[in-house]
Amino acid sequence: MGAGASTKASKEFDDALNGTEATGKLVVRNCELLALPPEWLQRAVHLKELRLEHAKLKQLPASFGCLLLLERLSLSGNQLETLPLSFHELQRLEELDLSCNALRSLFGNFCNLGALRRLFVHENALKKLPTEFGALSSLQMLDVHNNVLKKLPKSFPCLAQLTRLDLSRNKLRKLPEAFGNLSALRICNLSRNMLRELPEFFGMLGALEVLSLSYNALYKLPVSFAELASLTNLSLTGNRIECFPVQISALKALVTFTYAENRLRLWKPGEKYFLEEEAPENDQVLDTEAIVEMDTLGSNPLATLVAIQYLDLSDNVLEVLPSRGWEHLEMLLHLKLTRNRLQIIPSGVGNLPKLQRLDIAANKLKTLPNSLFSNKSLAYLDVQHNNLQEIPENAGEFFVASLNLKNYA
Repeated sequence: MGAGASTKASKEFDDALNGTEATGKLVVRNCELLALPPEWLQRAVHLKELRLEHAKLKQLPASFGCLLLLERLSLSGNQLETLPLSFHELQRLEELDLSCNALRSLFGNFCNLGALRRLFVHENALKKLPTEFGALSSLQMLDVHNNVLKKLPKSFPCLAQLTRLDLSRNKLRKLPEAFGNLSALRICNLSRNMLRELPEFFGMLGALEVLSLSYNALYKLPVSFAELASLTNLSLTGNRIECFPVQISALKALVTFTYAENRLRLWKPGEKYFLEEEAPENDQVLDTEAIVEMDTLGSNPLATLVAIQYLDLSDNVLEVLPSRGWEHLEMLLHLKLTRNRLQIIPSGVGNLPKLQRLDIAANKLKTLPNSLFSNKSLAYLDVQHNNLQEIPENAGEFFVASLNLKNYA
C-alpha cells in the first residue's frame, strides 16, 4: 500500500475515498500518511476538493497533476519541501493552501495556474517567488507571511486583481517600483520587514483601506502617500519617523491610526520650540508652558483627521502637543499618549465630545486640565507614573468612571 504510509492511515484514506463519488470532496487530517502512492491518485481523479492536512506528508507523487478537476486543495501542516513539476497541470485550481510546510521555492511553471484566486503559502521557508509570479492573473488573495523573502519579482505588480496581501514577517528591504499598480488592493500587511522607504508612487493604491507598515525601518513616507484617500486603518508603529508626516493630514478617511514606538518628536519639519526672533542666545529650549502659550506649533496636523476614532501616539519622545484644533476630532473615542515626555495636556483634549478613554501614563505631567473632569463621555483616564502636583479635590465626583492615579502623592 505504498512505503511510508502507516496501515492505519492507509485504511483511513481508503475509507474516506470510498464515499467521495457523490460529493467530490475528500478530507483527511491528523494522520501519518507520509507519502501518497500513485494508485491512490488514480482513484481520486474525480475530486474537486482535497484536504490532506497535518498528515506528515514529505512529498507528493510525480503524477499529482493528474487531479485535473481539483478546484480547492489544502496541504497545510505537512513537511513538503518541494512540489512536483506536474503541479501546474491543475488548471482548474481556484484555492490553494500550502501553509505550514517547509517549501523553499516554487517552480516557474507554478505560475501557469491561471484560475488560482486564493493562495496561502505562509509559514514556509520561501527565499523568493518565481520570476513569472505576476502571471497569476486571477489571484485575489495572497498570504506569504512568515517566510524569508528578501525581495519581490518585478512582475509582482502585474497581479491586477489582488485585493488582500499579507507579506508580514519576511526580510523585504524594498518593494518593486511599480507596486502602486496593484490598483485593486484593499488590505495590505507589510509589517515586520526591513523596509527603509516606500516606492515613489505608492499612493497609486487608490483602493487601499487597511495598511500595516509596523516594525520596519521607515524614516519617511513618499509624497504620494497623501493620495491614499480610501485608507481607514493605518499602522506605522515601530519605525523611525521623527517628524509627523504632513501626508497623514490628507488622509481624511482614517478611523484607526497607530503611530507608536517611533522617534516622533516634531509636528512640523525643522520645528523649533521657540519663536525665531525670541530664540535664546545660548540655544536653550524654553520650558513647555512657554511653548504652548506662544503656540509656535501653529495648526494641528491631526485636525483634518475628522473620522478618527482610535489614535495611538504612545512610546515616542513628544514634549508638546498642538494647543489648537482638537475640536475637529469629534469622533475620537480612544487617545493613547503613554510614555512620552509631555508636561501639559491641552484643554482641547479634555473637551473632545466622544472621548471615552485617555491614556497619558508615564509622562512628565504636573497638572491636568479641568476639562478632563467635566467630560461626560470620558470613562477611563490613566495618569499613573507622572509628576502630578494637584488634581481637583472632587475629581472622583465627576464623570470619569475609572481613574488610575498610581504614584500620585
